[in-house]
Amino acid sequence: MEVLLQLLVAGAWMVTLANSLRRLLRLARVSQLQRWDSDIRVRSGLNRIWWWLGQEEFWGAARYDVAHALQISLLVFLFVWRMAS
Repeated sequence: MEVLLQLLVAGAWMVTLANSLRRLLRLARVSQLQRWDSDIRVRSGLNRIWWWLGQEEFWGAARYDVAHALQISLLVFLFVWRMAS
């Protein structure tokens, strides 16, 4: 049971990280770079990712995802705490 609950919390945070990374790559339009073998294209893609990390549009949605993962973590903690009492 403990392992299942730990996996639940870890899974919630993993999904949050994956969603944020996917959103960041979509906003930076990294998928539109056809070939990453050119040093200029790699630098351009990384610059766009870095720029989007400073924008509120990215962080507004990321805050919502983190709040949801925190809510799941808190619910699991309360569930385990109640079971232990």
